[in-house]
Amino acid sequence: MRVLVIDYETMGLDFVLRCVNDGHDVRWFRDLNSNHGVGFEGFKIVDDWRASMTWAKDGLIITTGNAKWLPELDRYREHGFKIFSPTVRSAALEIDRKAGLDAMQKAGIEVPHYEVFPTLEAAEKHARKADVGYVFKTMGDEDDKSLSYVSSDPADMVGWIARQRARGLKLKGECMLQEKIDMVAELGVSGWFGPEGFLEAKWQICFEHKKLMAGEHGPNTGEMGTVCQYVADDRMAEEMLLPMEATLLKAGHCGDFAIGCGVDSKGRAWPFEFTCRLGWPAFFIQVASHKGDVAQWMRDLLDGKDTLKVKNDVAIGVVMAQPNWPYGKTPVECMVGNPVSVAGDDVWDKIHPAQMMQGKGPVMEAGKIKDDMIPQTSGELVCVAVDLGKTVTQAKKRVYKAVDNVKFPNRMFRVDIGDKLEKALPELHKHGYALHMEYD
Repeated sequence: MRVLVIDYETMGLDFVLRCVNDGHDVRWFRDLNSNHGVGFEGFKIVDDWRASMTWAKDGLIITTGNAKWLPELDRYREHGFKIFSPTVRSAALEIDRKAGLDAMQKAGIEVPHYEVFPTLEAAEKHARKADVGYVFKTMGDEDDKSLSYVSSDPADMVGWIARQRARGLKLKGECMLQEKIDMVAELGVSGWFGPEGFLEAKWQICFEHKKLMAGEHGPNTGEMGTVCQYVADDRMAEEMLLPMEATLLKAGHCGDFAIGCGVDSKGRAWPFEFTCRLGWPAFFIQVASHKGDVAQWMRDLLDGKDTLKVKNDVAIGVVMAQPNWPYGKTPVECMVGNPVSVAGDDVWDKIHPAQMMQGKGPVMEAGKIKDDMIPQTSGELVCVAVDLGKTVTQAKKRVYKAVDNVKFPNRMFRVDIGDKLEKALPELHKHGYALHMEYD
C-alpha cells in the first residue's frame, strides 16, 4: 500500500519505519530544515506533500496532527482522497477552546463554570475580585503549553497573570478563567472515529504525566509519559465521547478523538478539553498495543470497516529527551548527532524513535574503534520507550528495563510514570471509572 505521511509535528519517524517494515511504499513530508530520519532507509522524504497526493490517492494519507493544511486536505476529501486526519471543523473543537466547550454543552455534557476575557488585564481584574481558585487557559491557538496555569488561590492567580503581563506577553486570542475543581484524579478517554462513528469496544483510558520532573514538579512539557489501556467498555467513554458522535459525524472527523477529564471527590466527572488528532506520546503507546499491520486498519477504517485488533494490557510510554527540552531553543550543534546506543534487538522493538537520524560515529568491532552508521539524535525529544503488562506495576518494571538499555548524552526522563495511580485508581474504582486497570 502507498502511504503518505504529512508530518507537521515531526513525530512521524516511528510510524514511517513501521510501515516500511510491514512492506508499504512510504513517502514522508516533514520539516525540511531538520535532520529527522536522515540515514534511515526504505522510504522517501519529500519536499512537497501536494505533489504526492495523486500517488497516494488509493492508499493511505495520514497527518500527524491538526496540520495547517487541513483546509486544502478537506478539498481533497471532496474528490475521493482517503485521508486519516481531522477536518477543519473537527480540529476547531480543540484549537478553539470555546468552540469545544460550546460543543460539549450542546451535546449535554456539563462543563466547569468559566469566564472569557479579551486580555490578560481583564482576566487579572476579575481574579482580584474572586473568592475561589481558578485555572487559566488560552482560548486561541497557542503553542506554549506553559500558558495553562492552575492557581492555589486567587492571589496566586493574580500574581501569575501579573508576571505574564510584566514580561510583555501578548495572547493570540482570548483567555479564560475556569473554576478549579477539587479532583481526586485526572484521566483521558479516547476512541477511533470513522465514517460510521466510534469503533466499538476499543476505548482507551489514559493517565498523562505532563510535568518535567518526578512528582509532577517543574514546567509543563506537553507530556513526559503516559499510562494507557484499551478496554471494551468504559463509563467515561459513555459519558463524554458517545454524546459527541453526532457532532463528529457532521464534521467528517476521522482518526483519534479524546477528551481530558477530572473526577472530583464526590465522584463526578468534569470535562476539560478535546484532542482531535493523534496524541504524542499516546500514538506511540497505541501502536505498541495494536496487533498486525500498523497501517492497514487505518485504510480499512476510511472505508467504514473495523479490522483493528488490540491488546488489553496496561501500556506505559516514557519520553526520553535531551537538553534543553522542553524549551525548543537548543542550538543545532548541541542536539544533532549525539550517539544513541540501544542494547539488543529486542529492546529496539520497544523503542519508538521520534527525533532521531543515522550518521557516522564510533563503534567497537573486534576490540577496535571504527566509524560506522549508528543511531543519533536529531532533536530534543529523542524517543519514547513503551512496554506492556497485566498491571501498572508490571508494565512499569518492563518499560524502565527498556529505558535503562537506551543511552545517549544527558538523557532526560521521569522515573515515576505510573506511580500516582497507586492512590488514584482506588478512588476512581470507587466511583465506577477505570475499572479494568489494576495497579498491582
